Amino acid sequence: MTLVIKKIDPEKVRLFKAEAVKRGLLLHQAIEEAITLWLNTSRSAAETDFEANNRLYEAMKEELRKKHRGEFAVIAEGRLVGIYHEKKEALEALRSLGVNHAILTQIGVDEERRSELEWWGGSIELQNAQDT
Repeated sequence: MTLVIKKIDPEKVRLFKAEAVKRGLLLHQAIEEAITLWLNTSRSAAETDFEANNRLYEAMKEELRKKHRGEFAVIAEGRLVGIYHEKKEALEALRSLGVNHAILTQIGVDEERRSELEWWGGSIELQNAQDT
């Protein structure tokens, strides 16, 4: 579908395009994600980060699997922070946020290991049971 939008602040468009590039998204993908996020964020003050992050992940899960299988997604504060090719990049982004709850998942891979991959503040290093 072709869409023409008038009267948008050019500086906001420039910043939006730059953020899309940083996240490894094409402009139309970033706009679709922004629309999805906006439609799904009737976030009340009572909604926790845990609830917001999980709601967003569930809403985006199928689209992420189709477009970014094997890559790493970081979701925090009820928004998609970014899609990363390397786990190291995703961990750096996650550390820089300083949040109490976030989702870091390898798209299409981590569903089998889901119970191992939820972090609540503090350490964000994943350790296997045999490593402890």
